[in-house]
Amino acid sequence: MNSIKSFSDHAQCGRLEVHLVGGFSDDRQLSQKLTHQLLSEFDRQEDDIHLVTLCVTELNDREENENHFPVIYGIAVNIKTAEIYRASFQDRGPEEQLRAARTLAGGPMISIYDAETEQLRIGPYSWTPFPHVDFWLHQDDKQILE
Repeated sequence: MNSIKSFSDHAQCGRLEVHLVGGFSDDRQLSQKLTHQLLSEFDRQEDDIHLVTLCVTELNDREENENHFPVIYGIAVNIKTAEIYRASFQDRGPEEQLRAARTLAGGPMISIYDAETEQLRIGPYSWTPFPHVDFWLHQDDKQILE
């Protein structure tokens, strides 16, 4: 919250508004857990936070061939008009494979965007080979999921 409030120059007027969009009904219930953590954290804040939009988990879920997917992957905001609309992305972010490999190998999720400087940064990291990668690359999805 402090990083958000730092942009207001300590103004006493206005209000903190939250638009929470994302997640879906995933099998491991990661979206539900994250949604609960976020809402709990907002509730613990001393500041008055206004939840304006909530489109998460079951409210953002669609099913195709017994698989769940999010309806909306991301939103964008026109800051001049305050219009919120569905965002479309040509790419899924810088170095998607590298960032995915980091979490697949057990590394923590990292924040690569610094809101204060408005810069993307991928800092130093260490990487060790994935054990038995040749074996796993030759397995079909069904075998891996078992």
